[in-house]
Amino acid sequence: MKHDRISMRGSSEVAMLGDLDLAIIGCGAIADSYYFPVLSADAAAREKVWLVEPSVERREKAAAAFGFRRGQLVGDVAELPAKVTAAVNATPSHLHVATTLPLIERGVSVIVEKPLAETADDARRLLTEAGGRSLLTANQYRRFCPSYRLAREIIAAGEIGDVCSINWAEGQKFEWPTQSGFYFRRPWKTGRPRGVLLDIGVHVLDVVCWWLNEEPRVVSAAMDGFGGPECFTRAQLAFGDVEMDLAVSFHSKLANGFVVEGTKGAIRGSVTDFSTIEIRTGSGGWQSKRGPGPAGWTDFAEILLRNFAAAVEGREALLVDAASVVAPLAAVDAIYDAADSPLPSYYREWAS
Repeated sequence: MKHDRISMRGSSEVAMLGDLDLAIIGCGAIADSYYFPVLSADAAAREKVWLVEPSVERREKAAAAFGFRRGQLVGDVAELPAKVTAAVNATPSHLHVATTLPLIERGVSVIVEKPLAETADDARRLLTEAGGRSLLTANQYRRFCPSYRLAREIIAAGEIGDVCSINWAEGQKFEWPTQSGFYFRRPWKTGRPRGVLLDIGVHVLDVVCWWLNEEPRVVSAAMDGFGGPECFTRAQLAFGDVEMDLAVSFHSKLANGFVVEGTKGAIRGSVTDFSTIEIRTGSGGWQSKRGPGPAGWTDFAEILLRNFAAAVEGREALLVDAASVVAPLAAVDAIYDAADSPLPSYYREWAS
């Protein structure tokens, strides 16, 4: 089987950031756990990092912890020198548009943390503004995971026949070390505040849209929240002739797995196993298969950063074209629009 090529750690003689100076916008949890460890481990890259963070304490703490240059810490994008032509937007998602637009106006190319924006319309706005001025990509890191890439190749090769259905359940008690708490108090312009579907669901929908090269239609959906950000969503979707049952949760552990059923076989996997999936064809049993490449959390950050720098310098195409993440966001929008919020049984007598 032919595998898609991804540049891995140490596979290139070109420096991780090439000749770029890179700004990190926001020094929160995702920067601390994902980007900073990779950038600080590379001496050449470490010297080319600029931190943009309004909190003096937070940016000073990050510089001290990861060895970034103290003279390259600023409080606002406007303070960056003109030589900074690339950035990572690691701010909370409700700030992505407001903080990415000033970068685009300066001609800066940007990795935007997922989701690219909180709605498909906002994502389209960023793409329109960036057109001809800068490159945009999003950290949909599951596209770099060997297990998810292998599943995509198996589906594309027809090894399980035509895909008929996908069942995906992913959830656990919320434990992300958020520094701002925005997940549960993000402002929202209209409609219900967004929760687990925007956070976990956008990962799932991005993977399935990428696997099938198809946009879904919402058949039915339900979520909790009752005026606040939801912690559980269940949706039935149709990707053309493919039926999907989706469940995501912030407040309880779900099966944390997926099953893809085809006319000639099936694929199944754990959502947290980034290396291995199982495949069954015909009347045979399940067989484990491992996708090629590194499968660590920071490995994906390095893949993203190396590819982004190479794309900005014209050496590679982007692995995640920002235009490709609009369809998953449109699906998220459609699920929110279609979702019912039935009261739990113990509230029904009060509501009657």
